[in-house]
Amino acid sequence: LLPIYELIYSVDEAYWRIISLEEKVKLASDYKNMLKRLVSDIENIRAEGIITDNDLMKARLKLSETDLLLLKADNGLELSKMALCQMIGIPYSSNLTLSDSLDMSSDILQKFGICENSISERPELKMLQGNEKIAASGVKLMQSRYLPNIALNAGYTFMNPNPYNGFSENFGGDLNLGVVLNIPIFHFGDKKHTVNAARAEQNAASLKLEETKELLVLQLQQAIYRYDESAKKTQYASLALDQARQNLKYTEDNFHEGILKTTDLLEAQVLWQKAYSELIDSKTEQKLAESNLIKVSANY
Repeated sequence: LLPIYELIYSVDEAYWRIISLEEKVKLASDYKNMLKRLVSDIENIRAEGIITDNDLMKARLKLSETDLLLLKADNGLELSKMALCQMIGIPYSSNLTLSDSLDMSSDILQKFGICENSISERPELKMLQGNEKIAASGVKLMQSRYLPNIALNAGYTFMNPNPYNGFSENFGGDLNLGVVLNIPIFHFGDKKHTVNAARAEQNAASLKLEETKELLVLQLQQAIYRYDESAKKTQYASLALDQARQNLKYTEDNFHEGILKTTDLLEAQVLWQKAYSELIDSKTEQKLAESNLIKVSANY
């Protein structure tokens, strides 16, 4: 069975994949509508004899390609929903609706105060700390065998007839006290070996704990770098989409004025669709990096 935080991350990953695919479906639908309008515009322009049949065929071909693109996005979305339902143990429903969006963001590092000390709640670290304490107790137990042992016992005896009073028919008593002292003098080195073995076990537990701490700190730092890189990538992808939108508007205006060709407009639309898709991917990657950061810092 997966540890609980690994399971939560797997569900989180499946969740954001669905959000991503919903965005891809919407993008494919918008791209298809854009091409429909272009085909309609070209048909009107062709009737005036300004444009050739070849340009119209190119636009229609691109429109046909979007049908396959939209079908793949829809199928991927439904499969992802089924996978999520299976993971969380609920019946599958095609009407499953997720309320989040990829645009919802927060400063995860400040929100959870994530730093090197964040790993202190990791369960594997707590387990190793417990092992170290047990090993330290073992050393103390072995060292205690060098110490003297002292025992005190006491007893009181009732007797009838009473031997202390001429065996008269009444109760008599006798109090007994005793002290036993055991001092180890020579042990043939066997106790020394057991203490050394216990100390070696304690040292091994301490080394394992320190090694695990270093590895967890490294894992956390890698997760922080991954999150920072994904956030930067999202910023660059957003900038690229803005530029693609501006280029598409400029190309559309010049196409309708007869300055640019149909192929120029189709290329500008493809660049817009690609930039939009890359932004969706980068936002999804950032969400997954955020989930991974929460996981390695045990903030679930």
